Amino acid sequence: MIKQLQDLIVQLSDELPGILAVAVVTVEDGMSIAEVSRRDDIEPAVAAAYLASIVKSNARAISLLADDEVVDDILITTSKYHFIIRHKDGQPFFLFLMTTKEEWLGKARKLIAKYEKEFIQFSDFLEKDYQ
Repeated sequence: MIKQLQDLIVQLSDELPGILAVAVVTVEDGMSIAEVSRRDDIEPAVAAAYLASIVKSNARAISLLADDEVVDDILITTSKYHFIIRHKDGQPFFLFLMTTKEEWLGKARKLIAKYEKEFIQFSDFLEKDYQ
């Protein structure tokens, strides 16, 4: 099952040249289940641990500020990069995508949405084995 998840991550990362890293990460503990990095200096597994706390904090903040809202994604933008975190409510995992700033943000978001349906099929496996 992990191999299938890894293959799907590789397939996603191959669709946009500006993707630097992609990971499937457990929400509960920030463990990277599958990942791809196109640069030696980018470690998605390390970033994943920190990003899990952002996902949890964001969920708490949104429930306090706008209880009936559903978060589409969390976007962090720096001078060189876009970091997109996509977590569907109730899923035991989130997707993390890092792109160059030159990559079209709308295209990256569409790509995540396209693959998200395929990743959801792994929910039961991830919930059972990684929660």
